[in-house]
Formats: sequence, C-alpha cells, structure tokens
Amino acid sequence: MWNPVRARSWQESVWIGVWLASLAFPAWAACGPTAKGGEGSNANEWMDAAVNQLDAANAQDGGGDTDAYMDAHVEPDAELCGAQTEEIEIINLGDPPDLLIVLDRSGSMMLAPGFPPLGDSKWNIMKSSLQTVLSAREANIRFGLSVFPTDNECGVDPGARVGIQLHNAAPIMSYLNSTSPNGNTPAHFGLQEALAYFNTIPVNPAGRYVLFATDGIPNCGGSPPNVDIETPTETVAAVTALANAGIHTFVLGFGGIFGLDPQVLNDSAQAGLEPVPGGPPYFYQADDAASLQAVLDTIAGGIIVPSCSFELTSLPPVPDDVAVYFDGVAVPRNPSQQNGWDYHPDASTITFFGSYCDQLTSGQVGEVSFMFGCPGPVVN
Repeated sequence: MWNPVRARSWQESVWIGVWLASLAFPAWAACGPTAKGGEGSNANEWMDAAVNQLDAANAQDGGGDTDAYMDAHVEPDAELCGAQTEEIEIINLGDPPDLLIVLDRSGSMMLAPGFPPLGDSKWNIMKSSLQTVLSAREANIRFGLSVFPTDNECGVDPGARVGIQLHNAAPIMSYLNSTSPNGNTPAHFGLQEALAYFNTIPVNPAGRYVLFATDGIPNCGGSPPNVDIETPTETVAAVTALANAGIHTFVLGFGGIFGLDPQVLNDSAQAGLEPVPGGPPYFYQADDAASLQAVLDTIAGGIIVPSCSFELTSLPPVPDDVAVYFDGVAVPRNPSQQNGWDYHPDASTITFFGSYCDQLTSGQVGEVSFMFGCPGPVVN
C-alpha cells in the first residue's frame, strides 16, 4: 500500500525531502483530515526549484555544477531523505469499537432496489458496499455479522454468524458469499439474538453498536411465528433492549421506501439512540448502490475516534529537521508535550497535544502534512 515517490537524483534529495501524511479517514468523515499530495504532487517541482537555486549559487560563487558539489560534500546515506509520499496509519485513542451488522437476508433481498426493481439485486449491492467498508475499516472497527433469518422461514439461530473482532473483512465476506436471500423478515428475533450475543463477550469501553439493515416490513409474529403477522412493536422493543444494555443501533432502510415501514424504522432509530441528525426521517435511507455506500461510510466513520497520534512507517533521517502543518499552517514542536507536537511515545510516532489534539478530535483539521528537510517552529 505504501507508495514512495523517488527523487530523480539522490543529490537533489539531500537538500529537500517531503513527508506528506494522511489519516485513513476519507473527506466525508467529520472526524478526520484528508491526505495532502501524493503521486503527482508538487514535491518534485519544489525540488527542481531548489536545485536550480543551488546551480545559480554555485555559478555565482565560481563553483562547479550542483552534481559535482554534491559528490564532494554529501554522505551517501543522504539519499534516504528522498521525496516520498507515505500513508500514515492511525493509532486509535483506546480500543476500536464493536459493530455487529444485523443484516436482512429475507427473500426480497433477491430483488433489485426501487420500484419497478431494475438492475442488480439488493443482496449483491449490499455485499459489494460492505466489502468496501469492511476492507477500509477492519483495522479500526471490530466488525461482526448476524443475519435474519438463518433458516429459510422465520428462524434465527443463537450467536453471531461471524464473531466480533478486528480484521474481519474476509470471514464476513466468506459467509455472505456462501449464502443467499430466502425466507421472511424476523427482524426482532435477529435483534434479540444480537443482544444475547453481546452478553457473551466482554463489554468494549470504546463503544458497542449494531447496524440493523433491512429492506422490508418486520413480520414473523405469533407463536409459532407466522409470516402474516407484522411485528413493529416487537422490533422497537428489541432495539430499546439493546439501548438499555448500552448498545446503540443504527437503522438502515435499503431499496427504496416501497416495501419498508417508515414508522417502525423511525421509531427504531430513535430508540436506538443513533437517529439521523435533523430528521425525520431518523433512519438512514439508501435507495441505490451509491447512496448505500455513502450511508455505510458515514456510519462506520462516525464511530471511530480520530487519533492524535500518527505512526511513521520510517524514521526521518534528521528527526529535528521536521515541520508539521495543519491545513498549511505550521504546528510548533513542543518538547514539554503541552501544546504542539512531539515524538511520543517513541521516535516512530508523532503525537499532537493540547489545543492541536482538540482540533483533530473535533474534526476541525482538513489536512495534516509532515515535511522533513528543514525544521519547523519550536516552543518550550
């Protein structure tokens, strides 16, 4: 994944190097800055200008060209300072949160979204969107998977289909690819089993969440369960029970309003303590592949706490010759670690302190960049 941009000559790289750092959050996430630069950034143009200035200075002083000067005055290890673009991995403030996906696999998921239904099935669209989110977030969120029904009627087996843990994209996608939509919509049974599963694992202080995703009206009421009996009250009650246990629920209605019960989804979203801001509607609505991807990205990004620490994949050649910027404005280095940045807890990690950490965690920073080759301001 790392994509270094090599300097055109090691002589150039001695004088100027650029370290551009990015958080793993995309631009839509309210809680994280975006990347600066990359392949095709202006780092090489900047180096060209610097080398041209060196050529001019050497000529004015009666010296030779820059390459000859560099050959005579620079240690070979200096090429380590070459211009490069690095992605900096996020270090969370505490453990990643839990997110159990409680997914509708009823027979109507075989249909395309919308009315009349056109295009790929809701099931395939859901799988593709989940694959994208899981792959992007599996190091920051402890994902798990439950489905309803687990049989082809109204049943939901105990336990999660895939237990909650980090780096769970492959197991979840393997399960989804091994099954297909069938049966009815026993939503309340799925949510009840989600609570039962959470009660079997340790409480995660970083947060416990359910993503309740459905395309239809909850049914399977009565005893034995009957597909002709709708269960809105039971569904809201199951979400309320999760909330009472400290587990918040995001409610996602997928495939267009046709076939959904907006009232039960709104009530569930409010009971789940994660309503859409500014609603109604209080549930997340996705009518097609693009809107589904946006909703899943928003939900997943919203539960991650942005970090004040950045892991460096390689150490700067001269640790004191590093400048750090928020949206192009220099952030001072603060060795006392009160208000600014410093290497902490080790030389491979840059951490922000004080008001600068507050800016990151509150989503005020759009771009973070680290530049090595010349020092930035320092405050004690």
